This record gives sequence, structure tokens and C-alpha cells, in this order.
Amino acid sequence: MNYIGVIDCNNFFVSCERLFRPDLVGKPVVVLSSNDGCVVARSQEVKDMGVPMGVPIFQIKDMIKDNGIITFSSHFALYRDISSRVFAVVKTLLPTREIYSIDEAFFTINADSKEELEAALRAMKIEIERLVGIPVSLGAAATKTQAKYANRVAKKSDGVCVLEPGDWEELTPTIPLRAIWGVGGKLEMRYKAAGLETVADLISCPKLRLGKVFGITG
Repeated sequence: MNYIGVIDCNNFFVSCERLFRPDLVGKPVVVLSSNDGCVVARSQEVKDMGVPMGVPIFQIKDMIKDNGIITFSSHFALYRDISSRVFAVVKTLLPTREIYSIDEAFFTINADSKEELEAALRAMKIEIERLVGIPVSLGAAATKTQAKYANRVAKKSDGVCVLEPGDWEELTPTIPLRAIWGVGGKLEMRYKAAGLETVADLISCPKLRLGKVFGITG
């Protein structure tokens, strides 16, 4: 079967800083925007504290002090260099790939079974982390949208997730639309106003109604 996959570097800017400060692994870290005004990257520890992406730094000064959060100014030249290293390794492992952002790429891969693909993705994860030192997650499914969700699941487990069509169909009633690639806050509110809250709701909604209410984006 042919799968579409996503490889994503975990908490990329923070992981880049930790490459040179391994003592910070497991500790709360944030990276700030170029003018040190806002949070642009958070370690998982900081995410678990409820600190949102993009929050102005002055709003969380007390939280930073009380929780011992370490802050870094952005070093974009460093991040681009490490990104190049990651994707150089990816190129040797996955000839067919599409770089989507500084820390993320889509790819296509064939496998005879879910188990075979999971093993291949785990091997890739180990090799990238061994050669570059950046933690990554890999998800694969039938489409890009489903693969993005699989990667989301992978980040919360052991770093690898494969969703076959049957897996996806079983999950759709439990997946909130806000968890889907491309659904931002405003679109989520519009969906909710129309009575659509899960992926299953969206799939079962007549396409004619979706077109009239949401246009091509919906």
C-alpha cells in the first residue's frame, strides 16, 4: 500500500538550543521572537504549564520566574543549519519528499503492512536522532490531512503512528475539528455554529451544504 507520511521535528527551536545545552533536557524552555517580545517555541514542559504560543513575554514574567523557565533569543541561522542537517539525512532515507517548513516534510512510502511501515518509520526516527540529535515524530496515513493527524498522535506516544483507512474511520467521531490541519480558531467557531464538532460530523455533512456555508475551504 502507498502511504503519505509526515516527519516533524519536536519543539524544533527548543531542541536546537538543547543540542548545545543537554543539561536543559527535561527542563522548561522557551524561545522568543527576534525582538524577544513573544514566545515562538515551547518545550513540552512549558506546554504542559498552559503557556500558549505567541504570548507576549511580559504576560508570563511571573510564571517564568516561579517555574524556573529558561528563555532563549531566536537564533535563526542556527535553526536553518540544523534543519539542513535533518533534511540531508531524510534525503538519504526518503528519496521522495516535500519540505513543508523549516522542521517538517511530507513523504511517500510503500509498505505491505502496517507493522512493516511502523518498523521502517521507527528505524528512520532512530537514524535521524542518532546522526543529528534532534527528536522527531513520524506519522503516515492515506492522505496528507490524515498523516498530519497521525503525526499529532505520534508526538503523544512513542514518536511513530500509522493510521490505515479503518483506523481513521474508527477515530473520526472522537477527533475534534480543531485537531485537523487547516482548521484554525475562526473556522472552528463557524463549524460549531453549524453544529459540526468532529471529523465524523464534517464527513457526514452534505457537500452542497458545506459549499454554501463555508465555500471551497469548508
